Amino acid sequence: MTAIISQYMRRQLVAYELGISRHTLARMIKTDASFPRFFEITPGITVIARADFEHWLRLKRLASLPSHR
Repeated sequence: MTAIISQYMRRQLVAYELGISRHTLARMIKTDASFPRFFEITPGITVIARADFEHWLRLKRLASLPSHR
């Protein structure tokens, strides 16, 4: 059986995958201009593209690695 992964994520799932609370996620979104923006798909339902989130996370990981000289 193949797992189906949605191409969009709601705030609760983003917070869960980062291991933080939704409140902390909200603060992070306000202070980190590089964080991808959520968009409204229906009134009251906002999502983020999984690909955008994963790209942002990869960039954060790469930025945290020591530079190779």
